[in-house]
Amino acid sequence: MEEVLEQVSRHGVLRGPVDWAFPAWIAYVEYATRRIAETFQLTEEERRQLLDFRDAMKRLLLEAWRQAKEKLTTLYNAIMEGTYRVEGNRLYAPDGTWMYVGRTVMHIPIHGISAETYFPDVLKLPRERLELLQLGWRASDESNTGGRPLMGTAQPWQVFAWTAARYGELYAYVASANLTREGASVEVVIKARGWMQRWSKAEAIDLVASHLRRGEWTPLLTMWLGDGKAERKKALHGKYKLVVAAKEPWRLGSSIGAEKALVATGREAFVKLRESAGVYGELLDLLRAHKWIEIKLATDDALRAAYKLNTEKRNIDVLRAMYGRNDGEIPTEQFSHAEDGPRRGAVVVAGVVMYLELVGGRGGSLVAKHFTRDAGKALAAAGRLESAGLRPNVVRSGPNYVVYIATADLLRLAERDSEIRRAIALYLAEKAKDGTQRQREIAEKILKRHPLFSPPNSLSASLKPASP
Repeated sequence: MEEVLEQVSRHGVLRGPVDWAFPAWIAYVEYATRRIAETFQLTEEERRQLLDFRDAMKRLLLEAWRQAKEKLTTLYNAIMEGTYRVEGNRLYAPDGTWMYVGRTVMHIPIHGISAETYFPDVLKLPRERLELLQLGWRASDESNTGGRPLMGTAQPWQVFAWTAARYGELYAYVASANLTREGASVEVVIKARGWMQRWSKAEAIDLVASHLRRGEWTPLLTMWLGDGKAERKKALHGKYKLVVAAKEPWRLGSSIGAEKALVATGREAFVKLRESAGVYGELLDLLRAHKWIEIKLATDDALRAAYKLNTEKRNIDVLRAMYGRNDGEIPTEQFSHAEDGPRRGAVVVAGVVMYLELVGGRGGSLVAKHFTRDAGKALAAAGRLESAGLRPNVVRSGPNYVVYIATADLLRLAERDSEIRRAIALYLAEKAKDGTQRQREIAEKILKRHPLFSPPNSLSASLKPASP
């Protein structure tokens, strides 16, 4: 559960393997309903409604998970067997199963899985205050269908934040599983049947701006929760800008690029957003909403200091705290088959097969990475590397855990291991010759700085272009 909450509080979206993303959503739904029941005073009927909502969402997600896996398996087999066909932006398997292929995202539609449910009034706000929250959502992510408000989101916290403002009778369904390089995410759509849509998008944006001019920040809060640009690093370093995505940015503030409006600057703007939340802030707190956390980081010095201190921990330490050390001995074959012989650009370190990579940050550097989708195996691999006197770290990259060691460790290894030294020399020479411009620059810099990796004469000759 900690990993789920960590992703929600940092990114909003839950992404990973299909067999992680759907269970993560289910776990979050269970967590959020439990915390709402603990935090807000509910009647027995409201509590029953909340638990029914939880059960309906869990059933939807379970059924959608099964369908997504079946479709993904069918499409994968069609691609591997070469039996697929492409028509327009759709890729079809022989049995008619299809997915939409976009430039960076692929959508696997989920069909026939829906539920009618009900969400209780947990906020107990006066109607005029509730409408201010609704207005901001309408100005951003909320759409309209048949005169009713509609919300589609891949962020589980938004399901609860939006339904709390549009409580009552709901119609919900899972629209798709979306595939990106970072993994799969889940798109959930909910229609508020108990409310009529009062505003067009343009009207809502104009009203948000009008309220803001009169000193009312509540609609801007929910608009920012929907379309606000999250820039946590800038907030942590005292650079406070309220930027909102808008097709017509002039309606809301100063245009600062393609469809972006700069609404306000300075810490005071975030203070006003936080103060405008009232009881809604309590809900956002327990939901671990990542954009709400940014508002709090911008306005709470103690929280910001604690957050900075926590993020200074190495990721491997955070992972160990979440899963336990789990550095016990695991057979080498679980890390990759070193005895099969590594591919080009690979080195075997303490029985762990790792792949060399040039990293372009700052002056550029060389790292070695090991990839796995299992947190326990990542920690065990890191333990192996530590036992060899190295200082590995672990980061999450999409569905993978990446165990890596930095240049300093690679240099120490190369000094005492001729095979690793030769592999690094070959990799650098190859990148210096055939890599991208940035790779060539970094490789040449490392080769000049560390003669240890100068390739043997025979290798140098093989890398020189043939004479005309």
